Amino acid sequence: MKKRIVIVEDESLVAFEIQSALEQVGFECIAIVDDASLVLETIRDTKPDVVIMDIYLANGTNGIDACRIVKKEFDIPIIFLTAYSDQTTLREALDCQPDGYLIKPFRRPELYAAINLALGKNAFDNKILELCEGVQYDKNRSVLKKDNQEITLTKKERELLHLLLQNRGKLVSFERIEFELWPQKPVSETTRRTLIHRLRSKLSKDCLKSIPGIGCILQ
Repeated sequence: MKKRIVIVEDESLVAFEIQSALEQVGFECIAIVDDASLVLETIRDTKPDVVIMDIYLANGTNGIDACRIVKKEFDIPIIFLTAYSDQTTLREALDCQPDGYLIKPFRRPELYAAINLALGKNAFDNKILELCEGVQYDKNRSVLKKDNQEITLTKKERELLHLLLQNRGKLVSFERIEFELWPQKPVSETTRRTLIHRLRSKLSKDCLKSIPGIGCILQ
């Protein structure tokens, strides 16, 4: 049975591009909504498996507020879609605990990965993980391969990569990274930033994105 998806997006070109991308791989777009105030009614009527929701809509409605209501009333995964925004908005979005987070512009593989993870298909259970084009991670050996060349990861780099993989497609806050990787003592911002920079250089800039003052996301 096809998975049914509602798109909440007021930019018609973006909405139709998402619809085309989804239908090409077997998903079913059952509704496109351009007003967050209509989300609840649409969900009640269509009963989707996933909702893809832009944070900001041109008519002033807010996807974050809609997310809170949907999370309270329905057990449906929500994937936020947005361009880079101010830190306050991003923190509010993170507090809503979305099941995925896509930053415009995004590529189709990133869209598919976010949806599959939101549906519970955790790719971290696989032995060989496709991280991005030309980059793989051998989970059993804890070895990164880039353009068929093996790259050694330090212990902290592996811990960070595992944390990001377990939350792939989701925004992981810097606070959580520090708590998970250095539970016994606080670390400086420079230490954390340097670790993320090292891992990003071993992956690719398109694979690991960092949002200043908020966190980072593994696409």
